[in-house]
Amino acid sequence: MIRGALAISLFVVANCAAAQSVTVRSGEHDGHTRLVAQVPHGTEWALTQKKNGARLKVAIDDVRFETGSVFARLSSARLSTLSQARSGAELDMEFGCDCAASAFLYQDTMIVIDIAPVDVLPPLGPLLVSVPDISQGFEQEQSASDRAPEPFALPLLEQGLQRIEERLSTRFVQGADRDILNLNLAPRGPRRVPEIHDLGDLLDLEPNFRVSSVLEDLPGFPVPDIPPVPSRPACLTRAEIGFDSWSDGRSFSEQIADLRVGIFEEFDRVGSETVMKLARLYAFHGFGIEALQVLDLTTSQSSDGDRIAAIARIIDDQKVAEPNPFENLQRCANDAALWSVLSEQTLRADADLKAIEQAFPRLPDHLQRHFGPSLANILVEGQKLEAARRILRTTDRVEPESRPEVSRAKAAVASAEGDEPQTEALLNEVISSPDAVLEAPLALAQLIEKRWGERGAVSAQEVDLAAAYVLEFRRSEIGSMMLQAHAVALSLSDQFDAAVDLAESRPASEGRAGTLNQVMLMVAERSDDVTFLRRTLGLADDFVSDLSTETAIALSDRLATLGFASKAHFFASRPQDRIKRSERARLRARAALLGGRPHQAMLELADDDSVQADLLRIEVARTVGDFVKAGELSKKLGTLNEADRYFWLANLTDQTADQNGQFAKIAATTRALAKQPARNPAKPLADAAYLLKDSEDTRQKIAELLTALDP
Repeated sequence: MIRGALAISLFVVANCAAAQSVTVRSGEHDGHTRLVAQVPHGTEWALTQKKNGARLKVAIDDVRFETGSVFARLSSARLSTLSQARSGAELDMEFGCDCAASAFLYQDTMIVIDIAPVDVLPPLGPLLVSVPDISQGFEQEQSASDRAPEPFALPLLEQGLQRIEERLSTRFVQGADRDILNLNLAPRGPRRVPEIHDLGDLLDLEPNFRVSSVLEDLPGFPVPDIPPVPSRPACLTRAEIGFDSWSDGRSFSEQIADLRVGIFEEFDRVGSETVMKLARLYAFHGFGIEALQVLDLTTSQSSDGDRIAAIARIIDDQKVAEPNPFENLQRCANDAALWSVLSEQTLRADADLKAIEQAFPRLPDHLQRHFGPSLANILVEGQKLEAARRILRTTDRVEPESRPEVSRAKAAVASAEGDEPQTEALLNEVISSPDAVLEAPLALAQLIEKRWGERGAVSAQEVDLAAAYVLEFRRSEIGSMMLQAHAVALSLSDQFDAAVDLAESRPASEGRAGTLNQVMLMVAERSDDVTFLRRTLGLADDFVSDLSTETAIALSDRLATLGFASKAHFFASRPQDRIKRSERARLRARAALLGGRPHQAMLELADDDSVQADLLRIEVARTVGDFVKAGELSKKLGTLNEADRYFWLANLTDQTADQNGQFAKIAATTRALAKQPARNPAKPLADAAYLLKDSEDTRQKIAELLTALDP
């Protein structure tokens, strides 16, 4: 499990180039979210905890973390945000649960960070710091401890059993995860293993070993729980699948005629071998349903028949029946990897892309045309754009004339690359194609989703076309998708009432929450105040519970801007929200400030050191009349003129943040005007001349004061 976890973990590659960029990817595991930072050998690093988060600092100058694709692979809410204030700063992690982070160094170049709930973190880390006195009982062995430890010897596996080796390596890595062992493991990658013909019952053996430490024998030390390691299925060989031999090269009609004649043998018994050959022939030529019907003629069960049935269902775009014979075989270095990814319809982190790309051109031309677009879409979703382009180029060579399915797959690649004009052109090409019976509505839905993502506009013709597709495909599998596309298109064309009504009319079981969230985000961002308040304040409780945290935050922010304190606080304090805690706390602080509760606002902002929180604290201090605090916070944020204004209101004219600012000049001029002139009664003429000069200086200072007040 751990080796698989390392394969799908997030990798942060510390680049030594001038850009010093660090690419961030993600991975999810049972019970924890794992982050892995791969840094140069000898790089110093530190992980510090904070409330509801942690910070990772690496000693790399001008390091920049690229976090664009982090959340694409996360399915839980343990990690809510990743941010970096500036180049060279630490990576700031904010958790969406009551979690903590633990870290260790693996192979001297990989910083592994595990984010897990507090109650499931391994307790051995802190215990190793405060070890009880164990010197008693070991004094007589002290001389033996000075000797170099003997190397850890393993019995030789004469037949090179790969699965046993994998289990053993997995257990060692689990020990390293718990800081029990410090292993110097070989780098990951394929290894040459002798061919194994018959392992007998050895492959079914349960693990009969465990990794332990001497500390576990001491009183008071908990024994780490090593979970059972699920075994992965053995890879099928290309010969076992034998797809290339399912047709002998003759014409389809000639082969099928010969096989159908020999189905029934003596006494009308079905020839199982002939049935298998006929099913293979049907599947090879793309007739999946026919292959399944032929397999029903025989009652004998075999692994070969299961593979034929699985490929037949893959060809006809059906879900493969359980158990899937190609499950978890994407790691295999042969044709099994291709059939595995086509059966699972998703790309695993350990998939052998080279084997998949080499197996695809070996398919017959008609299957390359059939599988090319769907396989490219799977690779795009797995962020393997170069591999997707190569698959599409192979498909183009087989079929030079572009089809709507291929054009839509190319649009997906262009969209993933950020080529917006190319994406738009390809999708419009599919929509306008007369042969795109099913691809046209799918392309329209994809185009509307793209416009929504970039907050673009939808034309009236596209809205009408979406409505027509809703009516046409209302009883099909894509009917729900087209209804959502129509509602989103209405919101993009500023028809908010119709969009919200359509979203609310959907049953909860048909994706109402997703449609309502997209529509309400557009209402929060684009609608006028009256429409926004009518649709937001009138939401039923069932619809409010369907809103995501992001949508609730957007509604709360605009309600606070419009002065609706209680409703803004309601949307920012829903009990089901677990992510973006700081942002929701700031919204609650704004609502409390609007409701005349400045002290409650300060409580909401506790432990929040962001700039937005400081701006709210300034507003709270101004509200309660604490102008000194407001000035100090403004000075901290660098708004020196505002800081001097608050110091002026606090009657601290001598305390100025900007010596050349407006209030500094006003304070200096005021002090000069308040200064009493020096009189000389003994010399009346000199005293009179001084008074005239002082009067002239006073008028000049008053003019300067008026200029400073109104620059």
